[in-house]
Amino acid sequence: MMRVIRQLKERLGIQHIGGEPIEHLVRRWSRVEMPELNLEVRAYDPSWPVLFERERQRLQKALEAEPLIDIQHVGSTSIPPMPSKNIVDLAVALTLPLCTDSQKERLESLGYRYHGTSPIDPGFFWFWRLEDGTALVVHLCDPRAAWYTNLLHFRDYMREHLEERASYERLKRELASVPGQSWLEYSVLKRHLLQQITDRANVWAAARGGAGSNGS
Repeated sequence: MMRVIRQLKERLGIQHIGGEPIEHLVRRWSRVEMPELNLEVRAYDPSWPVLFERERQRLQKALEAEPLIDIQHVGSTSIPPMPSKNIVDLAVALTLPLCTDSQKERLESLGYRYHGTSPIDPGFFWFWRLEDGTALVVHLCDPRAAWYTNLLHFRDYMREHLEERASYERLKRELASVPGQSWLEYSVLKRHLLQQITDRANVWAAARGGAGSNGS
């Protein structure tokens, strides 16, 4: 692992990504739990926001006794017409504490399986559910966390900036094409790319006085 950390630092020429030391990020992501899936990147599918809305309603009903604040569609499937793996990410914002036994039970009743800490933020927790070749992923979030706002700003910014979308897609393809590269190395390099765009998205959002649009 130290070799991977050293190579990433040398390649990027930095010590931190989004304020988190690269060695912390690598060690944290090396412990990430997720189901083994073989989902290929596909063209944008207009059914993704439909799936989100259906799942949002199911989650709202299941979590009605919990301190639910908001449910947002995030990730690549929330940004038309961006290609993506068939994964619908839902950021579920709740008043602390997160990931209580009650919340776990309610999500498990909907068919979700708990997979520990989300790679997005060490304070987030994720749950996966598979349905007809689609992965639905719930991220339990603290709405006051910087990365919750980052997700919304990134989504809204990418929806409105065609050149950024095209550049992001091209750079992701280039990263994925590096021979002999591990999932961990690819993920950290992609996080660096995402952080650079997120920084611009946060400036853009501040200039327009918004904190992220609602819903999907």
